[in-house]
Amino acid sequence: MAEIGKKGSKKSKELKGKNCLLTGAASGIGRSLAFCLAREKVNLFLADIDMENLEKVKKELEPLGIKVFTGKCDVSSYEDFEQLAKEVYSKFGDLDILINNAGIGCGGYVETMELADWKHVLDINLWSIIYSIKVFLPRMLERGTGYIINTGSGAGIVGLPNHIPYVTSKFAVVGISEALYSELSDRGIDVSVICPTVIKTNIIDRSSVEIPLNLLVGDEKEKTAKLEEFKKIFWEIYTRKSLTPDQAAKKYIKGIKKRKLYIFDKSILPFAQFLKSFSQSLYKRILRKEGSDFRSQIDEALTKMGLKP
Repeated sequence: MAEIGKKGSKKSKELKGKNCLLTGAASGIGRSLAFCLAREKVNLFLADIDMENLEKVKKELEPLGIKVFTGKCDVSSYEDFEQLAKEVYSKFGDLDILINNAGIGCGGYVETMELADWKHVLDINLWSIIYSIKVFLPRMLERGTGYIINTGSGAGIVGLPNHIPYVTSKFAVVGISEALYSELSDRGIDVSVICPTVIKTNIIDRSSVEIPLNLLVGDEKEKTAKLEEFKKIFWEIYTRKSLTPDQAAKKYIKGIKKRKLYIFDKSILPFAQFLKSFSQSLYKRILRKEGSDFRSQIDEALTKMGLKP
């Protein structure tokens, strides 16, 4: 088997026959990535907390002629990762590719966010990657080869408003990925960070959303129903020009095959990286416009609900 980390080798970029662990694989980007990897003849160990949908994905992948295994993992639990590692190594022996993809969102005005919201998002989006690295990196280093791919976000490149805990977690994911590459690239370990823009997944179903309490009336049941209604309406507005997970994953797999450090699905993100250093005044204008656009989308959703902002 070709060593993934060996520089200058054409074979090092081949995916066929590699063993890959993919978290958050039951839906969304994870599910679509699983199919792209399977078409490249990558053997897959799929992990998620949603075992019902994960088993459906496994069943759909099996006709593609690869090895597919599944395991339940709450990525906010270090103990779950330790158990997952035992299962992965018992099935594969060695792990070539580690894709830390599981994540959730969190939306609302920063002043409405409870500390529990912050902790929940950071536990799943950030600490899951720390746990994963702690568990799986040592054996990659022993072998002198491996490939770690973390799913960040466009919100880890540009500080978007109204979901600040999520933005915080994704900026951290981008930073971890860069630092890992810097430290591990000469030890046979490659690293990439996928930075999705807006993708129409079901992440909203697993995400907490807050709106100003003065707009909510009724008992707790009625308020909860209103929040769920707002999530559905806002997500339709927010994602109306988005890519599907399948469209995005096809772009990501190209970046994975080239071992790119940053893997984007739209050119606006590398432009934003450039703009930060080129003109801070222009970049600040863009940030202000993002804030204005988000407020307009929130207002549109509230208006559709009959709640005047």
